[in-house]
Amino acid sequence: MSLLLLRQIKNNSNQTFESFQPENNTVNELEFFKRNRLWLMTYIALFTSLLAFFVLMISMVELEGSTPKRNYQKLVHQLYKETSFVAKQQGLPWLKIENTLTKGIKISLPSDLIQNSALFASARAKINPRYLPYLQSIAEVINALNIKDITHRHQKLIKGIAPNGSQVKFIIRIEGHTDSSPLAKTARFKNNVELSTFRAYAMMDWLRIHTGLPRSYFSIAGYGSFHPLTNNSLGSKNRRIEIYLTPRIAPLIKQDSVQQVRK
Repeated sequence: MSLLLLRQIKNNSNQTFESFQPENNTVNELEFFKRNRLWLMTYIALFTSLLAFFVLMISMVELEGSTPKRNYQKLVHQLYKETSFVAKQQGLPWLKIENTLTKGIKISLPSDLIQNSALFASARAKINPRYLPYLQSIAEVINALNIKDITHRHQKLIKGIAPNGSQVKFIIRIEGHTDSSPLAKTARFKNNVELSTFRAYAMMDWLRIHTGLPRSYFSIAGYGSFHPLTNNSLGSKNRRIEIYLTPRIAPLIKQDSVQQVRK
């Protein structure tokens, strides 16, 4: 009887041990998972730190390399703010002023500024006298900007743009554009490119006289119908003059070189 009782107690003990075995396994698995999780989190944190470090280094290199470009954009933006302020101060809401960044500050006249009257007559390069008061306002805006003194006003930005042996010079660039309508065989000009170039020259010459700036501050270009504003290449909006105030990097001319040229 006692033997049967002992066997029963032993069997019960074995069953109890076996019933607790999965729980022990579960505990072991949890501990193993926790240890691995801590290791995994440490690895992820270390990898993230290294990745952030490399991203920071690359960003610093890129920022250092792009400093002249960023300074140039800041200079153009400052010029845009000054031009807009002068135009507002002089009460010129009709004057279109845009910051193009790459080409500088764009100044242009609305196509519908004077109804039924264009800046230039068809196939001609003579300025319409009705536009002269508006052009005089543009000349006054340019004079108010005091382009000759811009390099001194923004000397800090300019030092970050021009490398050694170079200087930043402001150019007033006049661009002429036409529509795609072909010129008559009896027209004074051979084609639209030539016509747009002569119109740009006429505008440049007028602004040069009324601003008093030397010729070295101006440049012209004629594009004909190659850069239309609208899908309709024959549209009147394509016939236009665009004025750009553009900072340019130019070689620094030494006084010795100037004296040798004069001799």
